[in-house]
Amino acid sequence: MTTGLVLVDNLGSYEFAQIAAVSTFLVGVLCGTLSPAIVLKQRSYLGDTLAHLVFPGVIVGYLASRAYGIPLWASLLFGAAISGFLGNLLLGVLERRLRIPPDAAAVVTLTAFFASGVVAVSRLSGTRVDLHDILFGDVLTLEWSDAITLGVVNVVTLASIAFLRRDWDAWGADPEFAAIAGFRVVAVERLFPILTTFVVLSGMFAVGGLLISALLAIPALLTSPRSFFSPATIGVSTLMSIVGLLLAFQFDWPVGSTIVLVGAAAVCAKAAFAKSA
Repeated sequence: MTTGLVLVDNLGSYEFAQIAAVSTFLVGVLCGTLSPAIVLKQRSYLGDTLAHLVFPGVIVGYLASRAYGIPLWASLLFGAAISGFLGNLLLGVLERRLRIPPDAAAVVTLTAFFASGVVAVSRLSGTRVDLHDILFGDVLTLEWSDAITLGVVNVVTLASIAFLRRDWDAWGADPEFAAIAGFRVVAVERLFPILTTFVVLSGMFAVGGLLISALLAIPALLTSPRSFFSPATIGVSTLMSIVGLLLAFQFDWPVGSTIVLVGAAAVCAKAAFAKSA
């Protein structure tokens, strides 16, 4: 606990703490930006699904970067994209060929991809990336290059939703009518999983692949947005992340887990004061 208090009191004196603060802020903005789309379209499961499907691609991408000198984030994004595509393809094939329910096909596909990632991660011994960091995240191990990448993903995500706000809202309300009315529904439908993949991958090393889905859902659950672009949701998500970071520093708790606990406590508080139906 003493170490945590020192970090809180001298945040500006430690570079790793500064990087952690900036990265946590950016993750908060990022998750808050996409949260309304995740919740309003009832796709809260998507973050968890993608975290499992892209896991082996992230590991292979890291190994490729280390072996061939490919820029790290470019290699990670490419590996995650290929892994996510193959995972979704396999899921659909199993569902059609075996005529099994989607949840059964998902169980087989997600666990198989996750298991293959666990096998691949055994090749990462002696590097700064380990299984614990990927599953649960460790924002204290990030570098400025990681924070810059988070910033770029933030700009792309914010621009994609803010500039196409009417198209996103139309897609959420009635996709078929919106397409007939001339809204760019097809573009939004293709953009949504891409943005979600970027957010999951970007937040994986900060808060962990097993926790990022919670941060994508909680902000919209707290604000109940009516539009896919909600500054209030972004603000709540950012505040939740910063409060979680400060509490984690003060009590020497894992940052990602603390942020999730702060968000879960807020959801429970909202439920306690909500009027009964």
